[in-house]
Amino acid sequence: MSNRWTTVTESHFPWEREALDFVRERLPKNDRWRAWSNFEFMADDGSINEVDLLIVTPVGFFLVEIKSQPGHLRGDAATWTWLTPEGKHKTVDNPLFLANTKAKRLKSLLIRQRAVKAKHQFPYVEPLIFVSAEQLHNELTGIAENFICARDKEANEYRSARPGIMAAMFERRCPGMSQDTRRSVDRPAIKMVAQALDLADIAKQRKRKVGDFELRQLLGQGPEAEGRPAFQDWMGQHTKMDEIRRRIRIYQVKSGATEEEREALERAAHREVRILEKLQHPGILRREGFTDDVLGPALIFEHDPLSMRLDHYLTQRQDSLSIDQRIDLVRQIAEILRYAHDKRVVH
Repeated sequence: MSNRWTTVTESHFPWEREALDFVRERLPKNDRWRAWSNFEFMADDGSINEVDLLIVTPVGFFLVEIKSQPGHLRGDAATWTWLTPEGKHKTVDNPLFLANTKAKRLKSLLIRQRAVKAKHQFPYVEPLIFVSAEQLHNELTGIAENFICARDKEANEYRSARPGIMAAMFERRCPGMSQDTRRSVDRPAIKMVAQALDLADIAKQRKRKVGDFELRQLLGQGPEAEGRPAFQDWMGQHTKMDEIRRRIRIYQVKSGATEEEREALERAAHREVRILEKLQHPGILRREGFTDDVLGPALIFEHDPLSMRLDHYLTQRQDSLSIDQRIDLVRQIAEILRYAHDKRVVH
């Protein structure tokens, strides 16, 4: 199996290792598939992207994101909410959005490698979400369950088989998946994919540092906009004091950026630092530092591990918020915006 499954980095998480083992043990023993697990790559736009599993099969080329939270999973196409076995709620963005972005970034990186021949069309990279916990009650319905795969269940005399992640990767049996035969991948294309990945220099997932903080978890990202470059926000944990955590915003340096483009990026970061210096309000995240890093200019903000995005808060609490509480939230937001406008800062 070693020539068909490449473990770029050993996973530190037992639930992720178990999910990868579930897939690996069920793969057919032939040369029509290749897999790479736990690696990262730097995209053309300068973003850091971590991949749980990348696998190419005769019916497609898949980037698989593993989510192993047990409990009850509900939600829609935009957000998911888990009710954990302990009775707690956890709301997150549908991970399909980020997985789809990673898939596009990875293909863009791979097709530039010299192993990609013009006569062979490079396979489309499709995202899949593997909700791998055995004790999961998946209650997603409609378009919310598109490209979401649980474990495959074996048929017995009492219960019919349930297609899951394996059926998706080998038979394209998954809600939302196209049955287009043009997604098929032949042996020359599989070889081309493997060579392109070797040349793209995908790397082990490693601990990255910005100043005194180790980047632990991607919190969000923003696209390039007028006057502002693209960025990624990470939760940073102090290298010596685990209890100290900050939000690290990294302005992305594009691959092959010229000196002029790098200087423009630094000017944009410095401009934001100066703007934030004016804003001292309990409702606005406080900037605590700034540094020029090899990944790009980085702003360091305060971070409360218990904080929750407003839209996620409303998803969880929409049925319990009184009209007075709703009005109070709107009032607080309006006061913060008025304060920023008074400082000649607009959004």
